[in-house]
Order: sequence, then C-alpha cells, then structure tokens
Amino acid sequence: MKAIILARVSTEDQMEAGNSLPAQIKRLEDYCSRKDFDIVKKFSFDESAYKTKRDEFDRILEYLKTTKEKIAVCFDKVDRFSRNVFDKRVSALYEMETNGNIELHFASDNLIVNSSISATEKFHFGMSLGLAKYYSDAISDNVKRARERQLKSGQWPHAAPIGYQNITFARR
Repeated sequence: MKAIILARVSTEDQMEAGNSLPAQIKRLEDYCSRKDFDIVKKFSFDESAYKTKRDEFDRILEYLKTTKEKIAVCFDKVDRFSRNVFDKRVSALYEMETNGNIELHFASDNLIVNSSISATEKFHFGMSLGLAKYYSDAISDNVKRARERQLKSGQWPHAAPIGYQNITFARR
C-alpha cells in the first residue's frame, strides 16, 4: 500500500520534548518499513492543531482528494492529527476512510482506522481525540489562571503597550 507521512509540531517545547519533526519522521519511516508501505510523500510542518486556520493541513486534504488509489495516512499519534474533535478536518478524513479512499495510521498509539475497525478501536480513537482536546483546553485554563494571578498581585502579564515604558522594580 502507498503511504504518506504527516509530521507536525506546534511549539518549540514540543520540539525540545522529543516531538521534533525529524524524530516523528524517523518513527513513521520505521513504521512504514515494518508495514511494507511505499512512502510517496512526506509532509512536515509547524502548525497548531487547535486553530481553525490550518493551511498546511488543508493542502494535504487537497492532495488526498487527487489520489487514485487507497493510501495510508500515517501520523505519529492522534494528537499530531488534531486537538479539536470538532475540527472539520477530522470528519473530512474520517469520511475519506469510510469511503475506502484512505486508512488512518497512528504509529505510536498502535491504532489503525480503517473499514475493519472494531467498536473498541473506534472508542479508542474517539477518546484519544477527546484527550488531545482536553490537554489543550487545560493548558489554556492554566495560562488564564496564571495571568489572573499576576494581575491580582500587581504584575503586568506582558510587555507594556506602545507608548509606555517597561520598568522592572527589584523586590526587597
């Protein structure tokens, strides 16, 4: 079967934590080799999966629409695919899979979404998408709480607006 590889990061922290693009690509190349897949294209990009504007990912969808034969779409993990269960791209790829155009492979999660997927595997996929969204939402909550705490303690949470000076006072 032919395959494409998708490697994605959205932050510098992810790169430093071992989720770098080259590391993902290597894991996926190894996975495709074990599955005897013929890699026809590799996509590697920096784009948040939590945002609604995902130009790079949309280009991949357009590419998949032009393929004539069934293709394995390989991600390292479900959270490299999406962190938003309501993202239109999730349903678009799932529909392509349902129509028999693609299979979704999540190498590190040991999950394949295809026509023979069991109810347990569908549940696993849905839970993985939900957990990825929860993780992003929890980070957002933590950042909001930290900013509120800074404001309550008299700290400005970011640089002063244009026209104002940034002055740092030493604590005694």
